[in-house]
Amino acid sequence: MKKRLLLMLSIIVFSIGIITAQSNVSGKVLDEQGTPMVGATVLVKGTTAGMVTDVDGNYSLEVPKGATTLIFSFVGFKTIEESIGNRSVINITMGENSILNEVV
Repeated sequence: MKKRLLLMLSIIVFSIGIITAQSNVSGKVLDEQGTPMVGATVLVKGTTAGMVTDVDGNYSLEVPKGATTLIFSFVGFKTIEESIGNRSVINITMGENSILNEVV
């Protein structure tokens, strides 16, 4: 009986550690005209955690504890690195990359 109780307490403590080890960050990615950017990539710097924005430019991402920066990218636009800090909502406006003037 004591072993079962100890096992259950260990599982609960471990689960709480996992839950508190991540935070959720969400927001919206827009272009300079305020149009939602569909399919923009949002990555946690230094990890493989990431996602792409939905049809309204929204994203929601679980960020591992200790992560400090999100990377926003989209073809033809400047890549943006944004510090997370204590924020849970990060909205981004992406500017066009002046290097790409035309597609051949």
